[in-house]
Amino acid sequence: MRASRILGASVGAAALVGASFAAAGPAAAATCTAKALETVVIRSTTSTGGTALAQLNKGESASASCAMYYGATAYEKCGIVSKRWVKVTRSGVTGYVVGTCVTTEQD
Repeated sequence: MRASRILGASVGAAALVGASFAAAGPAAAATCTAKALETVVIRSTTSTGGTALAQLNKGESASASCAMYYGATAYEKCGIVSKRWVKVTRSGVTGYVVGTCVTTEQD
């Protein structure tokens, strides 16, 4: 009998915990800052063939998504071969920069 009480209490507690998680809203998205190690082009897509929208000069920063994006083909920039891109917004322009030429830091 004691085991069934413990099990019943555990199931009840789990149900309460589940209810509190279900009632919680979505977590706030993290924001980052990207700083250019070299001058990079902000492009419309995750491709070196994407339309050039603007540029981020060496040493300049832009707000960035903390998520990583990957293009279909690899590129070689700043001495590294990669498919990684970073989504940035600068002066109202949002696009992608090669991930090997920027550092990102969470705000």
